[in-house]
This record gives sequence, structure tokens and C-alpha cells, in this order.
Amino acid sequence: MKASRLAKNLELCSFKLKRIKEVSEAINENLETGKLLHLFDRILYEKLEIGQFVFYSCANGKWELLSYYGIEGEPALKDFECYEKHKDIQVGSYPIKGVDDKFEIIIPVFHHKKLLSLLFLADPEEKIGISPIIRHLNFIQSLTNLVSVAIVNKRLHREEIEKEKFKREMELAADMQNSLIPESDFSNKQLSLNAYYKPHNLIGGDYYDYFIEESRIVFCMADVSGKGISAAIFMSNFQAKLHALLKNTDMRLDELTRMLHSEIDEIAKGDRFITMFIAEYNFDTHLLEYVNAGHNPPVCMHDDEMVLLSKGTTGLGMVKELPAVMIGSQLLHRGDLIVCYTDGITETQNEEGKWFGEKRLIEIISGFKGFDPKKLNNRIIKSTKDFKGEMEDHDDFALLSICFN
Repeated sequence: MKASRLAKNLELCSFKLKRIKEVSEAINENLETGKLLHLFDRILYEKLEIGQFVFYSCANGKWELLSYYGIEGEPALKDFECYEKHKDIQVGSYPIKGVDDKFEIIIPVFHHKKLLSLLFLADPEEKIGISPIIRHLNFIQSLTNLVSVAIVNKRLHREEIEKEKFKREMELAADMQNSLIPESDFSNKQLSLNAYYKPHNLIGGDYYDYFIEESRIVFCMADVSGKGISAAIFMSNFQAKLHALLKNTDMRLDELTRMLHSEIDEIAKGDRFITMFIAEYNFDTHLLEYVNAGHNPPVCMHDDEMVLLSKGTTGLGMVKELPAVMIGSQLLHRGDLIVCYTDGITETQNEEGKWFGEKRLIEIISGFKGFDPKKLNNRIIKSTKDFKGEMEDHDDFALLSICFN
């Protein structure tokens, strides 16, 4: 009898090892979830002779019914947070809505201390001898854990692939956006220019640009409401329209602003707007003309005095009908400079919740000596970094500084 019992035990152990090996190989071969569940179900009802079961999981972030067998009706979905207090196998009477019979045993599966899966088990009829559920309970628990964690890992693997795909697409979009932005440095006999651009993510809605012709430079700083991909696409559209107007027309800045507003209003339909500063500097007359459409006023240091370039109109797309557009002007001398920026600079926050602010920016500009716009921009960026400390950036950054010779 002892030998016979030992042989049966060895046979049972061999059977369980084969089933574990079978499921493990299926997982290693990355068998799709549906086929893995079919294998799991078949082991339960065919190999282990489990009469009734219902298998739920929240491996994909919400509870879903994975499989069931041997029951009357269709199990309903519900939240199972009430079972989180049960850290191990439970015996009792457990009803499931939509199912006529009650279940006798639940096997909870936890992953990182969070309830991941629930297997409900029952014997539909009385049998002679020990119930298959009781006989194989620990094995069923191990098998359920193995399958449940495998499903989670499949989800995490899918998410990782999607993240990597999204990252590659964002990097491509960033490359494309960077290709639309002009070189950060330019100089000629009349001026020296340096620009700095850093999106909050890989792409953003801030924008600077400049256009050099024989007798003038037109430069622009703009900021789309919002952030991310949609803001970047909207800004690219704006840039294309601005380039087309500058290359194909000879409009004054007020006319140009009105035309851009009409184009933006038609596209955005009130959902987005753009703040913009655009200026034209004549190399022969040294006259700067500009329009500020709701943008942070650029700082102009003229004869050692600070002038804010604020004349213009409201932001483009903010209202249906653009009000009067005023053209501002400033005669510039050798040694004057202009700093254009977006609100990511002045709205940089420190750990106390304070903003960097316009006042600090003006102090940096007023204390700058020299004719190197790159040094000035580096000083501004360093000051914002020192100010914010360990706080992360919350917005796009754009700077355009010009020193006039």
C-alpha cells in the first residue's frame, strides 16, 4: 500500500510538473493571451476535473472577465476591491451576479501588493472521495499566479513597445520642428543675434524666427496657447503662413498681423490663440518698427535706458475681430540691444512658488556689458536655473537677443 501510494504521489507530482512546464513554455514563447487562457482553462477542467470556475483579472488596468466554465448564466463584471483584504485562499460562500450557483473557494492573486486576479472555484456535485479542488488547491494557486503575472507582463511589454514607438515618433517630430527653426547665431555689420529654444517636452509651441534681406531684418517671437504635439503642429502651420506672407507680399506689419489673425482664427475656431511679437529693423535708417500682439513685451536697452516694446494689439485668435493694430517704433543706436522671450522664462517657479518675473530679467539685461548676445542669453538661462533650484521646467523656453552695431 505504501509503495502504491508513493507511486501515485510521484505520478501526481510528475503530472503537475508537466503542466507547469507546459504553461511556462507557452509564456516563454510569448503565446498570445487568448491561447494562454485556453491552455489554463483546459488544465483546470480537463486535467484537474474542476467542475466550475470563473476567472477575473485587472491586469490591463480594469477588471475584466477572462474565462469561465461549467456554470449556468454569464458572470457579471464588478469591482472586486472588497476582496483586497483576503491575502490568501478563502473558503466560504461567494455569489457572482449573473450566475445561479455560489462558489466555495476564491484564490486571490496579488502583484506589488495590489489585487491582480481572482479565481472562483466550485464543485457542481457531490463526489466520492476528496474534491479535486481540495486535492489540487495549492497547485491551482501556483498555476493561477503564473498565468496572472504573465498577463501583466504582456501588458507591460506592450506598453513598453508603445512608449518606445511614441518616443521615436516624438524624436522624429522634434527633428522636423528643429529643421524649421533658423540657426541660433547670426551676425553682420549691423547686428549680432543669438537665439535659445528649449521645449518643455521634445516638441513645443514656442517659436522664434528671423528673415535677412539686403536692407532689413524681420524677426519674430511667438507662443501658442497650450503645449505638446497639438501646439507644435499649430505653430508649424503659423510659421508656414508667416513665411509665405513675407516672401510673397510687401505688407506693412499691421497688415501682416491682420492677415495672420484671419488665418489663425479660421483654423483655431476659438480653441487656440497665438501671442506674437514681430519687428522690422532697417539697416540704413536704423529704425525699428514692431507690432506686439499680446506677447510678453521684449526688453529694449536704448542708450542705457530700459524700454518695453508693448505697442500693438491683442493676441492672434483671441477675439473674432482684431481691434486697432498700432505699429510701435524705436530709433536704435550702436550698443542698443533687444531681448525677446516667451513666458517660460518669466514664469519659471522656484521651490517657494515664486516666479522669476520680468523685474529679474530686466536687472540681468541692464547689468550686462558687452556686445555678445550669446553671453547674455547664457546668463539669463543660468539665472533661471539657479532660481528654480530642484524644480522642473513647466513650460517651453525661447529667447532671441540682438545687439546692434
